[in-house]
Amino acid sequence: MAYLVLISLANIDADICSKTSLHGYLLLTLLSIPNFVHKDSCTHGLLRDQLFHQALNHILTPLKTTATVGMMMSNPIGNLCYCYMPLPSWIADTLEECLIATVSLRASPVTTATSKQFGDPFPHTPRTSQSTLSAIRAACTEHAPSDYKSFLKVVKQLSLNGVVDAFWNGWPLSQPSEFITPEILHHFFQFSWDHNVKWCIAATGADELGFHFSLLQTPVGYCTFKDGVSKLK
Repeated sequence: MAYLVLISLANIDADICSKTSLHGYLLLTLLSIPNFVHKDSCTHGLLRDQLFHQALNHILTPLKTTATVGMMMSNPIGNLCYCYMPLPSWIADTLEECLIATVSLRASPVTTATSKQFGDPFPHTPRTSQSTLSAIRAACTEHAPSDYKSFLKVVKQLSLNGVVDAFWNGWPLSQPSEFITPEILHHFFQFSWDHNVKWCIAATGADELGFHFSLLQTPVGYCTFKDGVSKLK
C-alpha cells in the first residue's frame, strides 16, 4: 500500500481537474506506509508522522527552491517567463490536515482551537506557521525528540503530533490556515449529512422534512428526493 500525492496548477479550470481523462492532476510521488518494530503504538504514530514530513521535505525541495528564487519557464506560445511556485492549496480530509499541520487530532489544523473549544460561538485565531514552529521548538527544548515517550508527553500538552521538521517550513508564504483546503466528500457532503440534515430531521421530523423535499421543483440534471432524505445513507 502507498500514500498517493498528486499535483496540479491553481490556474487550471475546475471542470478540467474534475475529469481524470484530461490529466489535470499528475502523480507526484508514492509514499510507502511503513511498519515499525517498536512495541509502543503511540511511538509508531510519532515515527510515521515524522517520516511523512521528512519524505515530502525531500521530494518538494525543488518546488520550495522555485518558490524562493524562481525559475525561467516557457509558456505554451514559447515566451519565457520567470515563475515562482507558491503553495496555494493542499486538499485533504481532516486526518490528513492534522498530519500536514503537525497538530494532534484534538486540535484544529487551521485555527488555534482545541477539541474543548470547537463549540465556541466565535472564530479562533488562524493557525500560523510561526506559532506552530515556535511550539515545536519549545517542545524540542524541553525534551529531545529521540526520547520518544517524554517527547510525546510534551507535544500532547501543546496539541502537536510530534513532527519536528514540517515539510512546509521554509516554503515562502505558506500558512496552514491558508493552504489547507477542505475536501468536498468529507467536509461538505458528509458534514452536511452528519450535522445539517440530522439537525433538520430532529427539529421538524422526518415526515415533515420529506414532504418539503417532495414539493421541490427539480432542475434538469439534479437528483430528486420524492421520498425525502431521512432514509438516505
